[in-house]
Amino acid sequence: MNELERAEYLSVLGVTSYVPRFVLPLAPAPRQAQLPPALSAVATSQRQRAAPAVLSPLPQSAAPAVDSIATAPASDSAKASVAVPTWGKSDEAVAQPQQAVQPFILSCWRIGEELLAVDSHEPGAALPMESLFGNILRALNWHQLPCQHERLCWPITENPFAPAAGASEARDTFSSWLEASCTRQPVKSIWLMGDEARTFCTPISLDETVNNWQGVRILPLPSLSQLLREPERKQDLWQLLCKAYPSETRAQ
Repeated sequence: MNELERAEYLSVLGVTSYVPRFVLPLAPAPRQAQLPPALSAVATSQRQRAAPAVLSPLPQSAAPAVDSIATAPASDSAKASVAVPTWGKSDEAVAQPQQAVQPFILSCWRIGEELLAVDSHEPGAALPMESLFGNILRALNWHQLPCQHERLCWPITENPFAPAAGASEARDTFSSWLEASCTRQPVKSIWLMGDEARTFCTPISLDETVNNWQGVRILPLPSLSQLLREPERKQDLWQLLCKAYPSETRAQ
């Protein structure tokens, strides 16, 4: 048995070939395995004679047929069956990845049956936002109504191995939450305060200062953090509240 046959037998049996780098103790002296026999000169000459026959050119009678096939115009059915490469078109059709949305927090207050306020701010913003919101409720005489408060964070889960969530995922998540929340506990008004709240929570397009959604008033307002950083915007906010809630603000 030569070396090639031995290696083939071992591979079929599932035995890994092992070759020590040095002579092991009490091991027999190594010997060179028999190499496979070389090709005889007769076989080599026969193969050389057979090669030109395989690579011989076509006879002259067949040449015109080949030329006619190469130069003949393709029929309509043949043109339809030919697949045209569309690498450039397919690249254009691939949608571009969405830009990841920066993390943000939504502070949500439910004030009885009157109001659902959603305020957006950046994580770690150390501002007295709850005090300002309480003052706004006191101005509308809603400070005595029952209040429920919750916080929503984006992204919902921190997964470093998952791709960053885009704007469509955030919009689907928070708009569905707002619709489900209003269906479970209806309110008369919704305040969407800040860019993230207006962009990702609204169920309709906010074209007016006071928008109507299934009988619910939706007001796009500046966030509490924006009001604290830019106090001059409080005047515009109060004028909008007076327009939307004339009876609540008449005594002010």
